[in-house]
Amino acid sequence: MAKRNRRQWLLDLLSEVEGRISAERLTRILEERGRACLPDAMLSKARKAAKEAKNDAEFLDNLEAVYPMLKRKDDEVYVVYPECYCPGMKELVADAPDCYCACSVGWVKEMFEQALGREVEVSLLSSVIRGEDECRLRVML
Repeated sequence: MAKRNRRQWLLDLLSEVEGRISAERLTRILEERGRACLPDAMLSKARKAAKEAKNDAEFLDNLEAVYPMLKRKDDEVYVVYPECYCPGMKELVADAPDCYCACSVGWVKEMFEQALGREVEVSLLSSVIRGEDECRLRVML
C-alpha cells in the first residue's frame, strides 16, 4: 500500500471511530499511540538531559540545548512546532480530525515522564490541524 493510501486509511478510520466511542476514550487511545511513537534517540537525549541535571531548571536547560522546540516563558514550559511534524499526517494536515493531536500530547508526555521518572501533565493549546499558526503544548512538571 502506498504511503498516501496508508495515511488516508488512518484518516478514514479516525473519521469512522469518532462519534462511535467517547471522546475521552479516543483521546486515550491516540495518546497511547503517541507514546509509542517517541523515537529511542529522542528519549535517550531527554534521559541524558535529566541525568546530568540537579533540578528541573537544569533539566530544561539541558533539554532545550538538544530539543529546540522546547520554549520557556517565566515558569511556564511549552513545546512549540511551527508545523505538523507527524510523519503520518504531514501531507494530510488539512484533512486530519482535531482529535489526532492527542498523539502529540502522548509523545510529549512520554518524553518528559521517561526522562524525569514521574508523571507530568501536558495540554494542547493550539494546533496546525485546527487551522492555527503553530502547535503549542504546555508541559506542567
